[in-house]
Amino acid sequence: MSNHDSICASEIGDWCFCRRAWYLANRKTQPSLLQIERRQAGTAYHERHGRAIIQPRRDIKAEKLVLFLLLLVVACWLTLRAR
Repeated sequence: MSNHDSICASEIGDWCFCRRAWYLANRKTQPSLLQIERRQAGTAYHERHGRAIIQPRRDIKAEKLVLFLLLLVVACWLTLRAR
């Protein structure tokens, strides 16, 4: 006897990431061409969105590194100049 109201633990992550994708993945029917196109468009959107989020974080990390190195150079210069 199977319970159609239960989900596997592994499905929770899929559902949290994208409820629509989880719903479409768990249908027992074959998707239409329109649904396949929409799913591909959704996947492409998620990939673009992910890149848009990750790139600024990388930029901020690079800026912090450059600032740290600049402060280190200035501190060394001031230390050598004081002698």
